[in-house]
Amino acid sequence: MAVTAPLAGRAKLAAGNTSEISSTDLLNAYRCMLLSRKLDDKEIQLKRQSHIFFQISGAGHEAILVAAGMALKPAYDWFYPYYRDRALCLQLGMTPLDMLLAAVGSKDDPSSGGRQMPSHWGVKALHIVSGSSATGMKALHAVGSADASIIFDRVTAITDRDASYHNDEVVYVSVGDGTTSEGEFWESVNAACVRHLPVLFLIEDNGYAISVPVEFQTPGGDVSRLLRSFPGLHVDSVDGTDFISSHKAMQDAVAYVRARKGPAVVHARVTRPYAHSYSDDETLYKTKAEREIETTNDPVKKMAAYLVEHGIATESDLTAMLASVEADINHAADLALQAPKPAKSTATQWVYSPDVDPASAAFDTPRAPKASRTRWCRPSTARSRTKCAATRASSSSARTSRTAAAPTR
Repeated sequence: MAVTAPLAGRAKLAAGNTSEISSTDLLNAYRCMLLSRKLDDKEIQLKRQSHIFFQISGAGHEAILVAAGMALKPAYDWFYPYYRDRALCLQLGMTPLDMLLAAVGSKDDPSSGGRQMPSHWGVKALHIVSGSSATGMKALHAVGSADASIIFDRVTAITDRDASYHNDEVVYVSVGDGTTSEGEFWESVNAACVRHLPVLFLIEDNGYAISVPVEFQTPGGDVSRLLRSFPGLHVDSVDGTDFISSHKAMQDAVAYVRARKGPAVVHARVTRPYAHSYSDDETLYKTKAEREIETTNDPVKKMAAYLVEHGIATESDLTAMLASVEADINHAADLALQAPKPAKSTATQWVYSPDVDPASAAFDTPRAPKASRTRWCRPSTARSRTKCAATRASSSSARTSRTAAAPTR
């Protein structure tokens, strides 16, 4: 949608900062932020209507994520996002329809053909690598990807290298503040610094790991302070609800990593105006005062105010943009709700390599007898949740012998 920008040319990013960004880019950034927020709202509506079965939002994180998408290159750099990174993936090239197809579990979902949970992004063409709900796991995957990049660069004898490799590519990985309390995160930072890897860690700190406040899990409540002692690690702490500051922080961090100076961490303080997920009730652990502060610190509202204050857009321009965004989302939702669900026999196409035909005879073998499936450890009762089903399936004679050998209490 064309928006009349009263201020032509370029707008200063921040006081004392000589970098500039065009008014058009600022308007496009705001539209992406708005699109992300309204997609969250649409999914919440669809959840209430029982069209989808889970929803988790990126609300409050939009400014830093759009800034990250503008600093990085889709289909060039590599991305290991987590479920709050909706605005990043939109900025990289995913569409509202792509995301809503995942939400309804359609076979046309580009992330996993409806096999993953919603908001678990993955688009091969954009180098967005599918992740898991256990957000710390992919930090190690990202370090491995960056290590491969360095190996490709140094070992010229590798002849079958990936054609998509670039010797200045950046590997992006994002985590929440809760994940920084996990061992995978610290192991990843340690390895990235020791091996001087081109990894950009984005910490999206919204103050809560589900219901646990950051001060209860991070010494001093500031993870960036803890990270500054790592040699060669670029560390920046920024207000992630402010697009202008976020843009500068991400541009600097990406430039540092792309120049192969070492890894970088951007610690972005953001908000979480919605609950952890639709299954959560934040009023049980957040005070009314906290929630009111989050409302006033909303990145979408702050960006809109900035555009109007600096003469980049008028209120009527922004109203027209909102109408355009909502029309696009409603159209995408109509298409997604009509999209076909995955066939029961198609799950293997997301597991095996493209040269293996899921319809071949190898996949038509009979299913294992029901009794034997217990070895895959699917606990069904509260008593057995901490035990492997293989143990529960042990013979009665083995149980008897263990009981006889046990000391009397």
